Amino acid sequence: MRAVELRRGGATYREIAAIQGVSPQAINKQIKDLLPNADTDTYKKHRADILARLQVRLLGAIDDESIKKMPAASAVLAACQLYDKERLERGQSTSNMMSVHADLETLRGARREIQEADDIDV
Repeated sequence: MRAVELRRGGATYREIAAIQGVSPQAINKQIKDLLPNADTDTYKKHRADILARLQVRLLGAIDDESIKKMPAASAVLAACQLYDKERLERGQSTSNMMSVHADLETLRGARREIQEADDIDV
């Protein structure tokens, strides 16, 4: 929203209102929930801890019965996501290394072909 950008840029509510042809109160009402506040700053400062706590609560709420009720596709997706997060936490790769290896082999083959062509030209 243009009003939010203007406010973040330092414009007053009165200036924004003049630009948009409405009252300053209308601007305030329109953007008040879109601007950072003390809660936003607190959340940003402690986001990792807040999210970790929510993860504990969510995982704690999952029991055998709820897993049995999950659609198969959801269970597979959850397992894949948890697997990736586990590898990330362990400092292991979460990307497909087989495709990286194949790309490297292709590059090595191309380099060999170039070297062989250079040997023939000499």
